[in-house]
Amino acid sequence: MGPVLLVHYPSREAFIRMVADPAHREITSLRSRALDEAGLQPTTPWTRRVG
Repeated sequence: MGPVLLVHYPSREAFIRMVADPAHREITSLRSRALDEAGLQPTTPWTRRVG
């Protein structure tokens, strides 16, 4: 396994807006060609319990 990149987006809605943007879609092929593999794993934020 090679390097791993973690990316945080402000919300799922922000991510959806980004990938739907025509300007983003124009450059998606560049990112895809630069990677051996890509996968999306949605997660939920951790919350810290106090007390």
